[in-house]
Amino acid sequence: MRPCDRAWRRGRPWGAAVLAALGSAEMLLLPFSGGPATVTVAGIVGGAGFSTSVPLLAASLMLLTHPQLHTPVGLVVLALALVALVTCNVGGLLVGSVLAGAGGVWGFAWLPPTAPGPDPDPAPDPDRECA
Repeated sequence: MRPCDRAWRRGRPWGAAVLAALGSAEMLLLPFSGGPATVTVAGIVGGAGFSTSVPLLAASLMLLTHPQLHTPVGLVVLALALVALVTCNVGGLLVGSVLAGAGGVWGFAWLPPTAPGPDPDPAPDPDRECA
């Protein structure tokens, strides 16, 4: 990996965005999987699930593109994960909501890396005599 790519990646909450995107993708794809535990709902209720998971995916992409907004976007991701419990097949059978909720909390708590600077309180030199 190139150094400029590495620096760009370190300045963003990648883990939070990946967890939120995985939760959103799970909630989006679960009704189309056709498994025995899938609750397929058509009409307005099905649209409510779709209208919850798509903004969740958009918010996870915003964590990557606008890392300075990690606090409000992390809260939006967490709120959408909680709303998905009601609208998206019990939050994607709980897996999607747990992934998105963990991504929201991580995005909220993420701090950008700080540049190394001079030590504000340097340790005293033991060889130097006190006056």
